[in-house]
Amino acid sequence: MSRPAAPPRAAFAPTPRGSLAPTRRGSLAPTRRALLYAAGAAALLPLAGCGRVALGGPEEYTPPPPGIDDLYRRDLLELLERAIAGTERVAADGDADADPLLSSTVAALSSALPVQRTALLTGAESEKEREAVEDPVPGQTSPPPPEEAPTDLAGLVAALLQLRDLAAAAARQVSGSLARPVVAIAAHTAWAAQRLRGGAGSDGFAPSPTAEELVPTREVPATDPPSIGAESDYHSTIERAQLEEWYAGYLHEVLAARSEDESRQQHLDLSERHRRRAAELGVIAEQDGAPVVARQAVYAIPGGTLDAQTAAQLPTLLARGLLIDHVALVGAAPFERRPLPIAAALQEAERLAPLVDRMEPLPSLEVEQPPPVEE
Repeated sequence: MSRPAAPPRAAFAPTPRGSLAPTRRGSLAPTRRALLYAAGAAALLPLAGCGRVALGGPEEYTPPPPGIDDLYRRDLLELLERAIAGTERVAADGDADADPLLSSTVAALSSALPVQRTALLTGAESEKEREAVEDPVPGQTSPPPPEEAPTDLAGLVAALLQLRDLAAAAARQVSGSLARPVVAIAAHTAWAAQRLRGGAGSDGFAPSPTAEELVPTREVPATDPPSIGAESDYHSTIERAQLEEWYAGYLHEVLAARSEDESRQQHLDLSERHRRRAAELGVIAEQDGAPVVARQAVYAIPGGTLDAQTAAQLPTLLARGLLIDHVALVGAAPFERRPLPIAAALQEAERLAPLVDRMEPLPSLEVEQPPPVEE
């Protein structure tokens, strides 16, 4: 039976954050002479059963077929390499230099995409690449850019949309340990693509997939064991997501009361979105035996009073917090419960596109760098 793919080389740790929401609760080895004697004695014995016995070397090893994690990881790495090459070209050509929003996003991609690629490598792959850098083969040259790498800003956005959608689809099917970094990559890519959209034109800019569209798209090998996470982790993350969604719905309603015209309607729409999500999560929680968080009539305002400065910061703080909550829920939830938090994570990332100039390469996760090589 094959095993799931080895975890990524980098170690992931949850990023701590404060919450706006109110809280609740051996033997010695034989000598060479002894081994030769044993081999000679064994050769004199009749062979039982079928098959051959090979002395002096192991039997030929047939590796197990790649599992679903390996299949998705391979394709994601290919898209990441294309996006990295495209980002380098756009940065070198200066296509985005005239617009501060575009140039800052290209710079963010230049630092984030290699981190994301490293996060998807297995330990063996990462070690091999490090050795190639530290002890290059004489005459070795850099590999050529991947085929179909983007050559301009529009091509880069198209590649990012492909990466976003494939990462979202992968998060629906891969093991829980891989689902969390993969959906974090999808969220960061959604944020970057949204910010670059104006400079690349809106033609062909497909929206992020909805929860209903996130259905299994690949056949899972029969040898793949099911990924079963800790029930306590799932219950605690879905409880927190409900609480934060209800709280965000209330605060956007408060912000709507302080706003006018288009801004007021935007807050009302966001309030409705968060309350709908909270209710849907509550139904799932009840069906799965997890805590159900009821909506409260009133919630505490951050700092006690909502002054102008706090009111201006709230949309960003709420979207960041919900992004972290839903990325965590994707990693803890059973396969069939993942579509809602995957779609929510993408929506919150896009919500942050006009609000923040920088996003961590893997939102809600920190990548621990490998230890330095000893001289």
